[in-house]
Amino acid sequence: MTLFIRCSSSSVQNGEKSKTNKVKDSVNKQKAIDEQMEKGDRPDDEQPTPTPAEERKRLIGRYDQVETFDTTIVNGSDNLNLRLKYYCLRDSSIIVPKTYQSDEKKPHAFTTHPFASTVLLIYNQDTVLNREFKASDFNPFFEDNFGGNLKRYGSILMLPELSKKNKDKGQIALIYSLAIPATDIGIRMYLIITKNGNYKIVENY
Repeated sequence: MTLFIRCSSSSVQNGEKSKTNKVKDSVNKQKAIDEQMEKGDRPDDEQPTPTPAEERKRLIGRYDQVETFDTTIVNGSDNLNLRLKYYCLRDSSIIVPKTYQSDEKKPHAFTTHPFASTVLLIYNQDTVLNREFKASDFNPFFEDNFGGNLKRYGSILMLPELSKKNKDKGQIALIYSLAIPATDIGIRMYLIITKNGNYKIVENY
């Protein structure tokens, strides 16, 4: 969409006053935002976007962290117990090219570790699935519109989450976020698991 702005040059003085007022409004608005941020009152979608450098620092800080999730879904006489674990592989196998480090004065390649998740599914008393999933497991199931770089440098971004769209209690639908570390390049994928432990990976669900 193209936006056309009609400007009037009838008064230079009025134009200068308008600019001054806009600057004051912008400063006051930013002060109000800063105050809200300090109090934690800003909604998530209005939080400032972290810089690539901040994202790299945050990522490095998660290398030693392990996240887990445990839930049970009851469907009649069936019980599906889902246990997830998300962790760093620490194998230095991802080398993100320096072209993605545009915030640096002297960009350099960013060497980092991929993350993985273990999915354990127990149907009643039987373990029907116990498997580790890495980003490479998802590669065959989506078109990489980023020149192949998402498949080449991608990692699982966070602990998988249960899809709220799933209406079949006889199966589990997990959302996986895949991304090139410390960039805004990524997609969502779905891991669908039946109560018998069979699974499939899809891009849309």
